[in-house]
Amino acid sequence: MHFLDFLDICALLLGISFTIAKLDAQGRKASSFPHVPEADFERWRMWTVSIYRLGSGMCFARVLFHQAWALYLSRHPLAPAPGANPAVVRPSLMYPAMALDLVFLTVLALTFIRGARARALRRELGIVLAPMSPAQAAALAPENEADAEPGTSKGD
Repeated sequence: MHFLDFLDICALLLGISFTIAKLDAQGRKASSFPHVPEADFERWRMWTVSIYRLGSGMCFARVLFHQAWALYLSRHPLAPAPGANPAVVRPSLMYPAMALDLVFLTVLALTFIRGARARALRRELGIVLAPMSPAQAAALAPENEADAEPGTSKGD
């Protein structure tokens, strides 16, 4: 394994964060938010999952590409042209890495922008992801246990 540079470490941390956000949104159920129409909830959930799936995938792809590119360069000796400065790297060897970093930073910016829009939609729909207080939970609970879903009573 080649060394990890600053962008690799940032990509790993952001990839993990985006994956956690994606899994959190995937695990949410419309039944937990009865005041939100199910179609609106599913639209928010699927949109949020797609945003963070793309972001986390790009983060991990950047790290894998960087490692593969470093391995490729290490196995192909870079003999400079006769009379050329040996410290100068040929631009053709920099273009793939620079292009991927440009794509990575673009997708990262889009993930943050679209994530902010998804959070605004979540607030607009009234989807609160923070733990509810006992009073809030009691307000959303059914009036009696017969109205509760099967298997959710306190005795189960």
